[in-house]
Amino acid sequence: MAGGVIKVLNDSTKWVVSSAVFCGLVWRRDERACWCVVGAIVNAFVCKVLKVAINEARPAGARKADPGMPSSHAQSLGYLSAYAALELALGDAGPLGASAAAGGGAALGSGAFLSWLRIADGFHTVAQVLVGHAVGSASAAAWRHVGERHALPLLRASAWAMRGLYGATAALSVCFV
Repeated sequence: MAGGVIKVLNDSTKWVVSSAVFCGLVWRRDERACWCVVGAIVNAFVCKVLKVAINEARPAGARKADPGMPSSHAQSLGYLSAYAALELALGDAGPLGASAAAGGGAALGSGAFLSWLRIADGFHTVAQVLVGHAVGSASAAAWRHVGERHALPLLRASAWAMRGLYGATAALSVCFV
């Protein structure tokens, strides 16, 4: 029974997370949300490059044969959960106190749990998931920092640059799906 629930949760993670990101874009409709999504797609590309470069096999009996290090699910979940937690803690509304801490904790906890499902379902080793999650989280912190300190102020200075960001977000999102 528990194995069946884990499999269903694991199999639906990609679509649930993609839907949540889409809803976040529609809800926010701003350059910060677009910057986050572009970073998530860059993060996913970096993961593919790392998988090829490292070329570490998945655990014996895994249902996939491609390289497993780092876990792309864990890397994406690490990125998205860390970015969400950082936005809640440091976003444009400023620190929101206890509600931001609870929301950030929920985002980080959900990301960690959904990453763990990759181990529980036999797709990855502990090391593959930990490395993926850590790389994704670090990428989120770095991408957000570059955005807030450098890229977004430059983009906001030009209507054409903002249109370019919105267009790039749309194009990359379509290509990603």
